[in-house]
Amino acid sequence: KGEDLNMSGLCDLPDNLAEWTKMHVKDWVVDLLKLDQKYGDILYNEDVNGVVLKELTKGDIRELGIKAGPAAVIIRKRDEFIKASKSEAKLATCANDKQICSGRSSSSEVNDSDCKAVASNESECQSTKPDSTELTENSLQEKHNIKKRQGKTEPDSCTINCQVDTEMQVTLPTSTKPEEDEIKEQECSQQTSAKIQPVAKSKLRCEPYPFDERHVGTRYVQNYILSPETGPSNLIDPVHEFKLFNLKGDATEEDMKKKFSNEVFRFAAACMNSRTNGTIHFGVGDTGSGYEHGEIIGVSVDNPAKYVDHISNHFAQYFEKEKIEHAKLSIRPPRFVEILNPNQTLSAKFIIEVDVVPSFRICDSNLYHIYMMNQVNGKWMKSKEQHFFIRDGGSSRDILRNKNFTEREAEYRRFSTETLKTLVDKRKNAEEKPQKQTKKQEGYKLVRMITGGSEMIDTSYYQWYILVTNKSQQTQAHNFDFLKEMNWFCVLEFDPESVTNGVCKSYREDRATNLHFPSHFQDIDTAVIEKIEQLHLYKQTSWIFCNGRSDLDDQNYKPLVPKMWYKERAADVRKLISFLCRVDIMPKGKFLVVFLILSKVDDPRDPFLETFCSFYQELKGTEDILCICESHQTFLRWKDLMLCTCESYELTERCVSALSLDEVNATVLKLKSVTRSTKRFLPSATSASVILQKKDEELLTALEILCENECEGTEIENDQNRFKEFQKSKEEQFYRGGKASWWNFYFDTKVPFIKRDSYAKLEELINAKSPSAMCVKIINLFHHPGCGGTTLAMHFLWESRKKFRCAVLKNSKEDFVEIGKQVIHLVTYQVTTNSEYLPVLLLVDDFEELENVHVLQNSVQTIVAEKGLRFEWPLVIILNCMRSQDPVKSSKKSVLESVALKHELSIKEQRLFERKLEEIEEQHSKPENFYSFMIMKSNFDEKYIENVVHNSLKDLNTKSKQGQLISILALLNWYVKDSSISVSKCEEFLGLGQVKTSFWGPEKFEDAMGTYCNLLIRVEVEEYGRYEGIRIIHPLIANRCLDELKHSYKLHKSEIALMLLSQSIFLQRSIGREKLLQDTWNLLITRRRKEHGDEADTLFSPLIEALQSEEGTKQVVNVLTEASNRFDQNPFISQVLARHFYLIVKDYDSALYWATKAKERAKDNSYVTDTLGQVFKSKLKYRMECVEIDKQTVVTSHQLTEFLDLAESASNAFRESQQLTEQKGESRLDWEEPSSKRKYDVYNTSGYLGEIEVALYVTDILRMIPFFNEKNKIGEMQLKDLLSGNLNLEHIEKTNSIDEELCSVVGEYKRYLINIQTTMKRSFDFFEDYFVHFKTKNIEREIAEFKIRRKVSECFSKYTKTFCSSHTEIRDARISRPKLSLPLELEECRKYLESQKADRFAGLLEFLTNNHEIGRSVEEIVSKYQFLLQNSTTQLTRQKQNFILATIVLNCVKPKSKKIETFNKLRELLKQVLQDVGFDFGHVEPYFLVSLLFWPTKYNEINEDSKLLLKCINAIKQSFRCRYGRMSRSKHPVAHFYLGKKEGLNRFVHKAKIDHFFSKVPQLNTLWQSGEIWKTDEVKKLLLRLHGRTGDDNKVYVEFGGVEKIKIPVRPVYLGKLRSGQSIEKISFYLGFSMDGPIAYDIENTN
Repeated sequence: KGEDLNMSGLCDLPDNLAEWTKMHVKDWVVDLLKLDQKYGDILYNEDVNGVVLKELTKGDIRELGIKAGPAAVIIRKRDEFIKASKSEAKLATCANDKQICSGRSSSSEVNDSDCKAVASNESECQSTKPDSTELTENSLQEKHNIKKRQGKTEPDSCTINCQVDTEMQVTLPTSTKPEEDEIKEQECSQQTSAKIQPVAKSKLRCEPYPFDERHVGTRYVQNYILSPETGPSNLIDPVHEFKLFNLKGDATEEDMKKKFSNEVFRFAAACMNSRTNGTIHFGVGDTGSGYEHGEIIGVSVDNPAKYVDHISNHFAQYFEKEKIEHAKLSIRPPRFVEILNPNQTLSAKFIIEVDVVPSFRICDSNLYHIYMMNQVNGKWMKSKEQHFFIRDGGSSRDILRNKNFTEREAEYRRFSTETLKTLVDKRKNAEEKPQKQTKKQEGYKLVRMITGGSEMIDTSYYQWYILVTNKSQQTQAHNFDFLKEMNWFCVLEFDPESVTNGVCKSYREDRATNLHFPSHFQDIDTAVIEKIEQLHLYKQTSWIFCNGRSDLDDQNYKPLVPKMWYKERAADVRKLISFLCRVDIMPKGKFLVVFLILSKVDDPRDPFLETFCSFYQELKGTEDILCICESHQTFLRWKDLMLCTCESYELTERCVSALSLDEVNATVLKLKSVTRSTKRFLPSATSASVILQKKDEELLTALEILCENECEGTEIENDQNRFKEFQKSKEEQFYRGGKASWWNFYFDTKVPFIKRDSYAKLEELINAKSPSAMCVKIINLFHHPGCGGTTLAMHFLWESRKKFRCAVLKNSKEDFVEIGKQVIHLVTYQVTTNSEYLPVLLLVDDFEELENVHVLQNSVQTIVAEKGLRFEWPLVIILNCMRSQDPVKSSKKSVLESVALKHELSIKEQRLFERKLEEIEEQHSKPENFYSFMIMKSNFDEKYIENVVHNSLKDLNTKSKQGQLISILALLNWYVKDSSISVSKCEEFLGLGQVKTSFWGPEKFEDAMGTYCNLLIRVEVEEYGRYEGIRIIHPLIANRCLDELKHSYKLHKSEIALMLLSQSIFLQRSIGREKLLQDTWNLLITRRRKEHGDEADTLFSPLIEALQSEEGTKQVVNVLTEASNRFDQNPFISQVLARHFYLIVKDYDSALYWATKAKERAKDNSYVTDTLGQVFKSKLKYRMECVEIDKQTVVTSHQLTEFLDLAESASNAFRESQQLTEQKGESRLDWEEPSSKRKYDVYNTSGYLGEIEVALYVTDILRMIPFFNEKNKIGEMQLKDLLSGNLNLEHIEKTNSIDEELCSVVGEYKRYLINIQTTMKRSFDFFEDYFVHFKTKNIEREIAEFKIRRKVSECFSKYTKTFCSSHTEIRDARISRPKLSLPLELEECRKYLESQKADRFAGLLEFLTNNHEIGRSVEEIVSKYQFLLQNSTTQLTRQKQNFILATIVLNCVKPKSKKIETFNKLRELLKQVLQDVGFDFGHVEPYFLVSLLFWPTKYNEINEDSKLLLKCINAIKQSFRCRYGRMSRSKHPVAHFYLGKKEGLNRFVHKAKIDHFFSKVPQLNTLWQSGEIWKTDEVKKLLLRLHGRTGDDNKVYVEFGGVEKIKIPVRPVYLGKLRSGQSIEKISFYLGFSMDGPIAYDIENTN
């Protein structure tokens, strides 16, 4: 039996006979059973594998043509093998694999008691074997071969894993090449007996460095134990000898060298005479050294070359002259193997090893005598006598040292005449024995596994790769280039020194990475999208250090030994792996985990093993795992350690180990992209080119860079046939409806890429060159969806790639600050200081809101300011490509330069498309399926689109999965721009799963969809990661699909929407889920707004509007109710339902229910709270209209109660909405889109307007009470007094019981009613400040706010009618009562000022913007204030400052008025105000006036007024922030006046005066926005240019004074043109005065 086991073991056959291939059977018969070759060939040719062999009888074998004798041997040996396998299976049950491996599979720690139990069980199982203290040679060889045949069976391997805790253990000689050949079978009789070695608990065993190898990944670990020293076995497997090599402290360097060479040559001579391979190890504990035998200790080596040179130079001192050459060829140079500390960091020690290879070709039949170097009296002398060493057991013995001459001569003679001949023959036979072709097919296997069968990285089945790697060596660094060509999602790094000396360092030389720890990926469930953004996942490789980093001086990240790693870090790594394997992070079955094992793993507790086990468990096997081992020996040890986790064949099938790292590198590099230029170039302002390094390009994660040599010089063009196929595929994708790629513009075709008519205008606008005060220029391209707008923009970029640095924004939801940084990095890339910059032309495609382009503009300008870049021309040109339902209207409405592109071709364009079609028909087989191209060629003909859809959807089963998917995509693609569903989600929905039908791929999506696939196309989605999505090929096709489904299949939009909402599979965690959720919410929630670039404002989303008009209210409610139930945490769907009920259905109870529900889900959202107020307000308005319809003139008490209750509820909701708006901002909720943070901080004003409207409703309600009727002057006065809080209800005259009841109801709500005027006045004051002191950050928002402003103005007119007397009423009252008492006259003045909005700063300043004749009105206002100041006895601080401002305004609008007070008197009056308020006043107004009136007129003088100004400038900032801080985040402060060249009050120039000079300019706003206004001669003549300097705090300063100086800070509107770092520059500028303090415009350098 032992012989049989030996044979099977040497062939490394699978344990299970059923797993044998026909090659296994042949090798077994020929090599192991020693039968004739022809019998093996017969069985091979008859396809006899293990399964067949198991069933064959002796008769069956005879029938195959095999004679009786061999047939009997085959049957008997087969049965013995099966019996032995069963016996070994019983042995395996002695230990429980799961418990032993719990350290890495579950509990992270090796359990002592479990391991001891295993050792005990093993000894019991071995009780039938010979005595445990001294095994016979045969039984030892039998056990050794059992282990080998099993790949070390599970009980034995598990015992190895438990060596940490085994007290006594049999240690066996191990071969470094146990699977290379079958020589061991022939020579195993020479194997020495094993001895029992006591091994301490803390010591782990390790394998020696691969024999006669260099530059492999084996390193030793401090205090590990090497297998014991051995004697000759089969002559090929090396013998080993250990030397501690620890000389005494007084030993010199010469002593160490001589001792070293003595041991090397003694050992070498013994191996050469014994004809056996061997290795001597220095730095390893040997007998009597004080260390355990074989313990890794190490030698400190300052200069390895000393030992190498010493050996090389001393052959002649040891060997006979004629044998020196033999010795040099047989003895390898010393090898220095690094020693690691247990935490995987490098120690400073080495193991020095010398290999000896006495090949037959060199040594033949020679004997090798040597001399030795002896130390005599402190000197090293060559011995006089010769020595003859041979290997004897585990040591070298000198035959000639035997003092018994007879025995010595006899042994020498016997060796030289008999033993040597035998050894020579054996050596020759061993060398001639054919070796296994272990590298056969390994290269092909690597290619297939790493690409999933596609044989190119470009077309790999796998979308992503994850790398797991361990400690590397410096000698391997030049073989890591292949890693730089692969798409790594992340790397799990177990080398703590990798950043400074490892794989990471090598990778980062050319590629960008982010360095992370597993802790970065913890608690990620609640914020997946945020984590993806923060960690730049999918954009840059995340290099995750799983066992700390030694380069960081931080105890939290120090490397740990395995035992501590399991305690401190194992849990984090397991969570990390679980995260990486989530279906919404990595596409299931479409990513490959690559274990790159660069150094041998010897420790069964190594964290690397735990990581493999975690991936094995998460991925349910090894199908998506690839192991690349740096050597075959490393793989064997790896497989041994993993046997209690997975089957041997699983690892073997998924591992590449026969290739060297150099071969792996070369093989993978052959697979790299063939469609990327080797070098990529950017243009520069000097007309030269600069190289864009790949690493630098990867850092620009938000941008797709278009280089000037894009698509040029690629490898694919070298193969014409391959390039033609590539061109056809790219053109087909584009013509079908895919997004254009740069290749489409590059391809050389007979008909050039069609240049649209709008191209010329776009070129004119972009290339128009004029000096600009702005560093960012914006050009809008408005286009119908699907009319080629984006393609036109890309075409222009392509043609301009050598004139500009061109880039495309990858994701419109990217953080704008980050985009700004990257764009400016591209501007300045490889540009020397003070050189000119070549502008960046940035294509931005489909921002969600038009205003976002201005956010981006501001971000870029801010970065330019921070970097201090100087420019004469714009540094960045943004080509903003926006979809629009009416591009021409959008273009005309835009204040920016714009181009429009419609669903309409010109005659010229139609001809070009006709010519292009002719070329396409020559190149492509089915051009009729290029629907996107054909739609444009047909000039967007509706009939063509109708026919295409009708034919494509013919016989569609709408209940099938395919029909449902088409319907859902059509709905999404028509109503939500850029919507798609991920390929993986579509495949899951269709039930394709991930079961692979071939080696590399499952059934494809296109196969499952059949002919319907003609309407669908794959697209790359950049949002929420990066993945492939599916969409309808053209928006018009999607729209027509909806019509076809409705008319031909009676499938309405509401049914499709319900179908989408009812499919739980779409909401389950997967790739693209977040995008689909957002698209679904947009489908139901997002309405069109003009301010966002839409052509009209809508009440609801386009889908809801369509459902309402086509299917009615019931279906709208059904869809929204289902959506609310499905997304039960999303308040906005409930909000939409509430709005639908109160706006459309007029069902206010249902509206209130849904509004309340929305409020519960978003308590801190001002818009949701406002909706609740709108429900109450609308119900109030509706109920009032009902009363009006009934022509009811007097309200009942019941109605009054209802009305006032609704009014109070509405007011409370609106007031809460105002408070929420004033807070820091809307709180971010889980269901909100992350991109919201990149939009403008819009200030929600609807709560203020709602409260005003409700208050006006209340006044109308109260007028329906007889004693408040407006027809009665007393009633009108009583109403005014009530709402002002000046009426006692008991004084009201009540004529009947109805009056009593109504008065009682009024009394119940008196607390609410008496504050009506106050709340209205407060709201009107808010709007005055909001509209007058601030301007919007873009013109689109300003247009939207104009509607609100007009509505507020209408409401104010109603307010003044109730609370302020009209001019006519005042005149009539004066006629009837010519003499009023002074208090009444003063009150009349106040009411007049209030009615004219002249009681506040904002109202007075508003007179400057009115276009009609207002001089007389302002004169009247000044007169009223003069009267108040002359006659009032109370402190009139506010009236004084209002009077000052009114006078300034009057001087602006009517400078010759006699009512204007002198400049000096106004200054004196202002000083009085300052004495009253001080410098910590909560209002801005007095400080604003000081900045105007006290601005110095001379640079060289300072006085008390100048110091007063400085104090007020500081005070104005603090007051402004306190009062307007929240509001100023959404709008800019307005400059109400500019400093002119005249004196006194005439110094102040208002904006309307400047505008007057340009009244005939069509787009005056553009002139202001671009800064060109400051360059005009009119402004230069009108305004005074001040001189100052820049500061280091983003401000400019104006200095006044002589010896004593003061610096007045001025906020610059834009400073970036001047600052360089924090350079202090002399400048000039125009000065504006705002409520936020002085502002500097048009800053220029005067140096």
